[in-house]
Amino acid sequence: MSKHLFLSAGPEIFENARALRYNMTKAETILWGYLKGNQLDVRFRRQHPLGIYIADFYCHKHKLIIELDGSIHQLSEIAANDIQRQRNLEADGMKFLRFTNNEIFNQLEKVLTTIQKELSSPFRGRGGLAKRIIPCLDVKDGRTVKGVNFVDLRDAGDPVELAWNYSQQGADELVFLDITATVERRKTMVELVKSVARQINIPFTIGGGINEIADADALLNAGADKISINSAAVRNPALIDELAKAFGVQFVVIAVDTRVMGDKNIVHLNGGRLPTEKETLDWIIEAESRGAGEILLTSMDHDGTKAGFDNGLLTLVNNTVNIPVIASGGAGSVQHFVDVFQQSNVDAALAASVFHYGEILIPDLKLILKENNIEVRV
Repeated sequence: MSKHLFLSAGPEIFENARALRYNMTKAETILWGYLKGNQLDVRFRRQHPLGIYIADFYCHKHKLIIELDGSIHQLSEIAANDIQRQRNLEADGMKFLRFTNNEIFNQLEKVLTTIQKELSSPFRGRGGLAKRIIPCLDVKDGRTVKGVNFVDLRDAGDPVELAWNYSQQGADELVFLDITATVERRKTMVELVKSVARQINIPFTIGGGINEIADADALLNAGADKISINSAAVRNPALIDELAKAFGVQFVVIAVDTRVMGDKNIVHLNGGRLPTEKETLDWIIEAESRGAGEILLTSMDHDGTKAGFDNGLLTLVNNTVNIPVIASGGAGSVQHFVDVFQQSNVDAALAASVFHYGEILIPDLKLILKENNIEVRV
């Protein structure tokens, strides 16, 4: 597991946390009944080690700690310790929600509404204030690669090292796509997910060769925050329903590779090699209705060209659906990011080569976006 996930917690803390899991208070037991099993479309852990502390409940995806305070927390020395502990963890980027046991017993609906509101932060949902910057790592044979219009691939570095670097730069999320998994009938490598999860503390999505529930389950258990499907969903749309039901809609990203053919945008499969009969907007609408939590829309006509995003198509899609849209394909300058957010109002923008080869640094990009009144996380 990621060292960031536990903040270097020692063996004694793990032992204490394990003991507390089997000795929860009545209030903790009640709340856990609503938090466990992805019921809020995120995974919570109970009695979770964080450095020298133990959080009552912790959601790594949102770096959210939920604490339940019994009457003992009204004592001045305990309250002072609570405040200091919270400050220390907030300095590590954590967010806090605190409730009393009485609130759990008497105002549970209000408590759950407060938690759900916190989980509906700008990382989630169309119309959120903060825009996300997402480096994409196309992986082939264990290496990051990049090409133009999905061909002429060249090496761009080790994916785990790049992931760590991006997390340090301030990327909001990462996307890993095993771009040949479907073509070569391979499964996305679980070991890569484990390696990445050990190194970074930001959400990441993994895609490529996911054809059934077992594939997604293995990747999520290995440490991925979301899974992305493309070809398998088009061939078997019911897979979207199955994944959303099994894991929650927020775990399911539908990647759509599109190219203009005649006067229509047409969905393509197998890394953009195979055109289908599906029109892009129709397919995205269907995917949303089946339980997709997010759309990763790549314009193959723009991909790798560094000529800018397909803002017209992105605007059309973003104005049609009610789930987050990630723009992909065509980023070549900081101005392209400014344009895509200002013109299409998508939730996130994804790029690869401009980040991999240092042409755009994420801190510089976010600074310019803020100067253009585009809210981003810093």
